[in-house]
Amino acid sequence: MEMKKLVLLIGATVSVSASAQSVSIYGLIDSGVMYTSNVGGKKMLSIDPDSQAPDLFGMTGSEDLGGGTKAIFKLEGQFNMNNGTMVNGQFGHTAYVGLKEEKYGTLTIGNQIDFMFDSLVPDRWGPAFPVINAMNLRQSSFQGLNSPRIPGNGSFDFDRMLGSAVPNSVKYVSPTYNGFSFGGMYSFGGVAGNFGANSGQSFGANYHNGGFSLNGAYTYIKYAALNNGNDGIRNFGVGTSWMVGAAELAALYTNTSNTQNGARIGVYEADVTYALSTPLHAHFSYQYQKGNHVLNEQHVNQETLSLIYMFSKRTSLYSTLAYQQSSGGPAWILMAAGPASGGRQAAFSLGLIHAF
Repeated sequence: MEMKKLVLLIGATVSVSASAQSVSIYGLIDSGVMYTSNVGGKKMLSIDPDSQAPDLFGMTGSEDLGGGTKAIFKLEGQFNMNNGTMVNGQFGHTAYVGLKEEKYGTLTIGNQIDFMFDSLVPDRWGPAFPVINAMNLRQSSFQGLNSPRIPGNGSFDFDRMLGSAVPNSVKYVSPTYNGFSFGGMYSFGGVAGNFGANSGQSFGANYHNGGFSLNGAYTYIKYAALNNGNDGIRNFGVGTSWMVGAAELAALYTNTSNTQNGARIGVYEADVTYALSTPLHAHFSYQYQKGNHVLNEQHVNQETLSLIYMFSKRTSLYSTLAYQQSSGGPAWILMAAGPASGGRQAAFSLGLIHAF
């Protein structure tokens, strides 16, 4: 009898806890085939696990604290669809806990995405964001940039458009006031006696008016490998998008620099996304990348064309063709397995993406 009472008591406690807090499990799975015209001088056909978007698994939750305030959390990990292994640990993609208040905004602490992604990618693109393929983002062979973020690849996603978390960070995001919102982030370096070493800052501002969007962002992350944590990689960018009938036009400028060696890259991008029908969407992008004298004045032209067919809100079939021409260094399209042996590289991907 006592055991039965204990079971009932535990069940009641769990029920109360479940009603007070909402927890959701979600994920994103992307897999397809990629053909690359030149990887080290050879053609390559491979299974690509995340050409359209990263493979993710996570959970979010909230608890209503009353008075318009909620406690919130998010735990998100990235995995390799090809072999099932985690990338950067179990929840290395995003992990935070914080408070969200309707009038005053959201304050979170943890391992969090900075505003170069938040403001210039999903916020700027809006409804067109699911159509944008990762091959449209940046890499090329600006190895002299010497970014320590990805060991052995000093120019991977150099302007942070792919979305990369900043550890030990405190982040604030405002509510939207008459179409305007903003946010700020600070990452603590954790170095005794040198408060600024290995630290980071990021800021973003966004304005929306009907189908028009204007966005700006700044991120500066210091790394231990650059002047003992006193130098880093600085990014800033400004972008816009606007709806014209069934088309969304967009433009973007980003600037990336290494504060230790003076290397700098400017990127100019123009895009159009068009709804060919309710399920079928097309995206075309042209971008020009230019390195400064530290990077031997290398410049890159890239065109990207994507088609995506949405079977439902959660499942889509996509294909993307990207072509890059580089002067001053080998071509290297983001998501391709490696750099070309020369200044030209083409890549084609065909895949399926499913969200749950």
